[in-house]
Amino acid sequence: MASVMPSRSVLTGSLHVTEGVPPSSSSARFRATPATSGLTAAAWNRRSRADRMRALPHWPQWLRVIPATNRPDVLMRLFAVLFLLLPGGALVISTQRHAHAAMASAVLFFVVAHAALHALSAWRATTSRLLPAPLRYIDRHSAWAMLGSAWVPLAIQGVHTQPTSTLSIVGLVIGGLCQLCSVRVTADRLRNVLLVLGSALQFIAVALLSSMAVG
Repeated sequence: MASVMPSRSVLTGSLHVTEGVPPSSSSARFRATPATSGLTAAAWNRRSRADRMRALPHWPQWLRVIPATNRPDVLMRLFAVLFLLLPGGALVISTQRHAHAAMASAVLFFVVAHAALHALSAWRATTSRLLPAPLRYIDRHSAWAMLGSAWVPLAIQGVHTQPTSTLSIVGLVIGGLCQLCSVRVTADRLRNVLLVLGSALQFIAVALLSSMAVG
């Protein structure tokens, strides 16, 4: 009996020593994995936000305050404004020099109307203030205004009985279809794409009509 007791005490002591060691089972490692992945995701999100914040200071103040969902729409409309004003100004000057005054006035009306309507839509997306009712009405029916102003040069061309190209008529028709489709579209992104595309096609068509007009 005396020889058995020490062996039990040694066994008990070994159990105490074993209980003091942290468990190295797979369950302990599995419990640490979610916390580790959570920290990794949080660090990645902080890095993404930091990268975006480093890019934002290079943007204008009015563009930084626009929500990220509206920013592509505003940039599309501003691109249309610049596309219409810069080449459009050169087109108006060229028409003034080489065509009759009525055609130059029609081209000027087309360029100013489309550029103003695109600028109005971009401004409406950038401001939090409520626009006056007439401006909201014009922006809501901008597709019809663009469609009407695009056909004025063709009407002037027909009044003066001057030749027109088939390509210019096709451009006016396809651009008008884009504008008519935008009336039925509820998604703002697709509506802006259709209106910008329609203006670009009609601008090319008006430029062809202007080149065929002889004063």
